[in-house]
Amino acid sequence: MAVLDFIIDLGRRTARRIMVRLVKGAYWDAEIKRAQMEGLEGFPVFTRKVHTDVSYLACARRLLAAPDAVFPQFATHNAQTLSAIMALAGENYYAGQYEFQCLHGMGEPLYEEVVGPEKLNRPCRIYAPVGPHETLLAYLVRRLLENGANSSFVHRIADDSFPVEALAADPVAEARAIAPLGAPNPHIAAPRDLFGDRPNAAGLDFSNEQRLASLAAALLASQQASPCAAPMLANEDSGRSERAPRAVRNPADLRDTVGHVVDADPALAALALHQAATLGPVWSATPAAERARCLRAAADLLEARMPSLLGLIVREAGKSLPNAVGEVREAVDFLRYYAGAADAFEADSHRPLGPVVCISPWNFPLAIFTGQIAAALAAGNPVLAKPAEETPLIAAAAVKILREAGVPPAALQLLPGDGTLGAALVADPRTCGVLFTGSTEVARLIRTQLAARLGPDGRPVPLVAETGGQNALVVDSSALPEQVVADALVSAFDSAGQRCSALRLLCLQEETAERVLAMLQGALAEWCVGDPALLSTDMGPLITAEARAGIAAYVEAMRARGFKVTQALLPEACRHGTFLPPTMIEIDQVDDLTREVFGPVLHVLRYRRDERDTLIDAINATGYGLTFGRHTRIDETIAQVAARISAGNLYINRNLIGAVVGVQPFGGHGLSGTGPKAGGPLYLRRLLAQCPPLEPLAPAPVDAAARAWIAHLAAQGHNAHAARCAALADQGLAGAEREMAGPVGERNLYSWHPRGTVLLVPATPLGLSVQMATALAAGNRVLVDAPALKASLANLPAEVKARVTLTENRATALFDAALFEGESDRLLALEREMAQRDGPIVAVHGLSPGALAAGAAYPVEWLLRERTISINTAAAGGNATLLALG
Repeated sequence: MAVLDFIIDLGRRTARRIMVRLVKGAYWDAEIKRAQMEGLEGFPVFTRKVHTDVSYLACARRLLAAPDAVFPQFATHNAQTLSAIMALAGENYYAGQYEFQCLHGMGEPLYEEVVGPEKLNRPCRIYAPVGPHETLLAYLVRRLLENGANSSFVHRIADDSFPVEALAADPVAEARAIAPLGAPNPHIAAPRDLFGDRPNAAGLDFSNEQRLASLAAALLASQQASPCAAPMLANEDSGRSERAPRAVRNPADLRDTVGHVVDADPALAALALHQAATLGPVWSATPAAERARCLRAAADLLEARMPSLLGLIVREAGKSLPNAVGEVREAVDFLRYYAGAADAFEADSHRPLGPVVCISPWNFPLAIFTGQIAAALAAGNPVLAKPAEETPLIAAAAVKILREAGVPPAALQLLPGDGTLGAALVADPRTCGVLFTGSTEVARLIRTQLAARLGPDGRPVPLVAETGGQNALVVDSSALPEQVVADALVSAFDSAGQRCSALRLLCLQEETAERVLAMLQGALAEWCVGDPALLSTDMGPLITAEARAGIAAYVEAMRARGFKVTQALLPEACRHGTFLPPTMIEIDQVDDLTREVFGPVLHVLRYRRDERDTLIDAINATGYGLTFGRHTRIDETIAQVAARISAGNLYINRNLIGAVVGVQPFGGHGLSGTGPKAGGPLYLRRLLAQCPPLEPLAPAPVDAAARAWIAHLAAQGHNAHAARCAALADQGLAGAEREMAGPVGERNLYSWHPRGTVLLVPATPLGLSVQMATALAAGNRVLVDAPALKASLANLPAEVKARVTLTENRATALFDAALFEGESDRLLALEREMAQRDGPIVAVHGLSPGALAAGAAYPVEWLLRERTISINTAAAGGNATLLALG
């Protein structure tokens, strides 16, 4: 209504009569989804159709009352609405008072009774979109969805069973009958209640002028502040470093000093580990409910202080304001999600590891930093947090908030510094676990360091590493080009391409490649690069001058090799920052990608329809397995590609970035990480030294080979072994799938799959029996390295034999995980051997013969791969399910 008042006032002030077209519920479902995803305070639209109907009539009354300022044009196919407007306008119609409008091909029977002197004698303007078939198809589908919805007048009038009295019912009377008055639709979750068991992180509405005014004040205050980060130890008096402060500069303007940081040295790291080992057990003994309370309190504080945090994130990390809001919201979601996961922990059944080192990246300086810490704290571990060298100020602010929320200093210590500090923390024998997000190369170095020793429990020290990706989006000729361009731009260039999930390779079917490329180039020319503090900015700077120089050199090298390079121009305002223009490089084959380019560079590849499977194989052959996208309107190809691609997160008809905690658990495999997925149900289990058996995700069949192995053991007279293995096989974990709660217009599926091939290194018949059952129960293939036990593998059932291979030379064999039985010296030797292997990181899970005999088991969940599929179900033109609600 306020918009109409503005237009009426504008018309009167300018002495012009403005044409105003009043439409009911257009793109209503998209507004519902946007509000849910952005965590807004409420919806910008009504959630009940009857309330929309009443609002439409109120707006019509306002327009008809101002004939001097506006010419009302009522677009409707609803006979009841049309009749109400005629009644509101009165019987003394005159030419130019108002008109009706309808879409060409729709509403014709209605307007045949309206237009003409022998009818109601009211004008109706026919409107029709103009364009090619492929462009207008989605528009047509949307109109069909809207008019075919159960609550639509067009649908109801075609239903002979629907009473005429109901069609003519007064919407005002219907609205008044709803109790309480004005109650929203109970079938549509409010943005805050999206996840049910935990509040959705609150967002920031950039269209709200009051919010923008308060944000502007907070940003101005942050520019005037000069924060300082320094080591924060359990005993604050001991947390002083002898190193001189260094300046932290704004990558968007290197003349701007954001603050200063005092880095810790290795001696201080050793002291922090000593304090974590001696004082940290108090946190481990704290009831899980109290630990969860502290995390939830920290989440509330982060939400309340979002405006003051945004300025720091923008200036220190070079993130745009929407990205900075996303940072805070993701951190809040991590805190609440892991707090909820820890609620069920019991002191006698969930034992923490001990001191955990968290090494986080600069590209998500608050979200991943907080997520790692929240998980380790929720599991009961004291944390030593080593933030990225480039973004220590944000980390310091987060630690202060966590401590203010009740986390004891002994449970959370901050150690800013460079890679040498991280190496010192990892190498220390008191470190019982490492969480790392960063490059694949550094992850391998950490794996090598950890392989030099075993943990206090005599087992390998857990490493959870989330690394890079060579992420691809494969587009076929059925996809909507406008949607492809929008999703590709955001996936490739949001955050200046500095996301591990960012799109690196866009594969276009040759039939539509030229058109999509032309649209991409046009959109790229309009992409705004500049100061990330401005809402008009689409892309900010790279994190450092070194990063910019490296990527610029890569682009020039590709140009020199003859590849076509398209770059946008950088504005003059970027000259003081580390900016690089968004870039597209057209390549000939997947092998032209020699490394991951961590920046705003999108490679484009054309392919023929009959080359699709070969293309998928080539993408898999890169060795990465983080994110993958597919744009198509053919459900059959979605299923075929999903079954063939090796990636942890699949995105269908949407962008590849912005995984939501607990909805789209995030992480890959191969060169992209070790698993488990951050924000998923397995993550906290990796941070426990002991926990109960994994609960099945959903009912799933017992693996046939595992069942056959148990029968084989029983037939050989090993009944005790068979009973042990039956308990493992009955878990039925592989193939289980669950639909996750999420926004409307989207379907999110989380599932477990076999990891691949598992190396078995048993020392006893019992060890072989249990290792085989564990690997087969998770659906894996098996590689057995046990020459002394070869006789035990004779006469295997066909189902087992098809999945088992014997080897005496594991050095050249390919496998994805290893189960070991033996004493600590042999386990340590195997750890070192695995750390020296090329390719993906291979985790070793070891038990001694004595532990196995006493009933210990290998964790089945670590022989599984997690997969998340996120499908934009509204891609065809609208959300049919949502539009069907009344």
